[in-house]
Amino acid sequence: MFKRSEWIWADAGLRPNDRVNFIDEFICESIPSKVCLKIATETKYWLFINGELAVFDGGLFRESLPGQGYFDEVDIAKYLRRGKNEIIWHVWYFGNGGRNNSFCARAGLLYECTELGLFSGSHTLCERDVGYYTTERDNPSFLYGGHNTAYDARKAPFSLCPCLLHAAHAKTVGRYGDEPWGMLQKRSVPLLRFSDRIPCTYTVCGREYTVELERAMQFSPYFVVEAHGGEVVGVRSDRYEVRGGPGDTGNVYFGHRAEYVCREGVQEFEMRDWIFGEKIIFSVPEGVKVLSLGYRESGYDCKVTAQFRCDDEAVNALFQKCVNTLLVCMRENYMDCPDRERGQWIGDVSVQAPQVIYLLDDNAKALLRKAILDFLRLRKEDRLVGNVPGDNFTELPGQSLNAISEWGMISSYYAATKEKEILQLAFEPAVRYLALWKIDKSGKLQPRKGDWYWFDHLYNVDAEVLEHCWYYSALRFARFMAKELKNKKYDAFLAERMQLIESTFHLRYWKDGRYASGDVTDDRANAMAVLAGLCPPECFESVRYVLLSVFNSSTYMENYVLTALCEMGYTRDAFVRMMSRYQPLIRNENSTLWEDFYHLGTKNHAWSGAPATILIRYFAGVKLDFSLADTSAIAPLNSLYCEIGQGEKHICVRKEKGK
Repeated sequence: MFKRSEWIWADAGLRPNDRVNFIDEFICESIPSKVCLKIATETKYWLFINGELAVFDGGLFRESLPGQGYFDEVDIAKYLRRGKNEIIWHVWYFGNGGRNNSFCARAGLLYECTELGLFSGSHTLCERDVGYYTTERDNPSFLYGGHNTAYDARKAPFSLCPCLLHAAHAKTVGRYGDEPWGMLQKRSVPLLRFSDRIPCTYTVCGREYTVELERAMQFSPYFVVEAHGGEVVGVRSDRYEVRGGPGDTGNVYFGHRAEYVCREGVQEFEMRDWIFGEKIIFSVPEGVKVLSLGYRESGYDCKVTAQFRCDDEAVNALFQKCVNTLLVCMRENYMDCPDRERGQWIGDVSVQAPQVIYLLDDNAKALLRKAILDFLRLRKEDRLVGNVPGDNFTELPGQSLNAISEWGMISSYYAATKEKEILQLAFEPAVRYLALWKIDKSGKLQPRKGDWYWFDHLYNVDAEVLEHCWYYSALRFARFMAKELKNKKYDAFLAERMQLIESTFHLRYWKDGRYASGDVTDDRANAMAVLAGLCPPECFESVRYVLLSVFNSSTYMENYVLTALCEMGYTRDAFVRMMSRYQPLIRNENSTLWEDFYHLGTKNHAWSGAPATILIRYFAGVKLDFSLADTSAIAPLNSLYCEIGQGEKHICVRKEKGK
């Protein structure tokens, strides 16, 4: 893998929020058609070759397996020239952990290119970028790693742009062995895409300069200014301060921002990090002249391959907001939101999974596969947890059961790919997880609290019924996996538990035309009884009434309520409910979907995008049967045109390709 290279850093000390520039020079007498440079860092890097930016925000957050990280492979042939060449790495060591990254106690860079004879080692020169410092207050939320970007241009004039780094200013590196990185795994998803710098127009109010972006995105701001020296320019997005979600609205969480201390004269600065929002806000003090403002967009490298159009512009707007929300919640991992947590909550991923399959290209499936492997390989003994990789992992049994159910991310991925390796990896952990539940002879589960006994936000959650439904659906998918793999090891266990639940569930919970464990009527619980296959068809009409008259679910569980209506055949009812509940999200000014139907928490949230799946699967009729893993009905999509009839007319769909 790395045969001759050594891990290097400016020294072997531990400095959180450390940034170091490394330089290596070499002679190229001829340029091969492909040149593979392998790179590993703790935590992130930016790669410049002969002054040109080749990799933006490289590196994947650890871990790939417990205690192990990743390495990137970069084809650098197009950046090379005959004669002398120069490669510079700008490496940022976080030195902290969050819900999307794990803390590592030592910084480092490792690189190797056998074609060019490049190996990290004692010959590599480096310069600690002393202009960077750590801000004193309003630091980013503990929910995700990293730091604010703070730079004092008066301290390090040679580091304003890594391309200005030269061997004359560099020092020799410190070297050490493989610890604590372990065996590195090859990066399993594409390198991030990034744009050129995009100059922008702006509005000015006092000393605030605001750039309005065309939509929500992940971006890195830059500016060119003229200053006397010592003035502090601040940069943030409109999503810098975010409230907690339902039940946590009293707390404020801060995202990443930048502050820059000017030197004298004309200067430019680009934030080597990314932030998220629909606006960039530059705070420029008196005496500083703004010459140019702009940004560089970055994000997960994938394409949208499906479009949906109909004669109702509200529906079209909802679909586009679903697409926008999905894209901004993808980067090194799927995340619930890019502005508060960036956690790979596994329930959110299960809502995202069918959207990925219907809307995006194969590159996006690679990130879904990685999420599944994270979930399976980074489990805690027999517990399947969310927010991995990451230090702040949490087991929400309701979400973990979702992930291994007929409606979860593993089922969705297998339905689209037929990749049996995923089932082979998932089967044993899924069954061992299901075995953690105790069940009595009457078929009643003893609740498993995990770290957070949660099935949805908001009100009237019938946790008892929901736990039985999710658990039973996970049993059914485990049985499906057993049949696909021809593995009979757990047949008796699965059959016994399924029989216990299915023979007693309806008798225990069916009360006065709805499923309930007590006096509360919960739309979520009734929807899941349908989707788990525990509700007989003769009860569909009664459940339909519940789903048309009870509105407890958040945008997370609304996915399953709408799906249940469609699965029962009440597609028009699902459309009416969807458009009624999503009206506030359709009409607001944001290009992404809120965390809830009313503004609680983030203004974009991964679990809110389910209408895109509903529209394509049930209204456009491109049905991928996730619960049965049947791929025969899906076809490549270029565009879908859906006409929703009025009155007594049925929904009709016209598919056109090649548009």
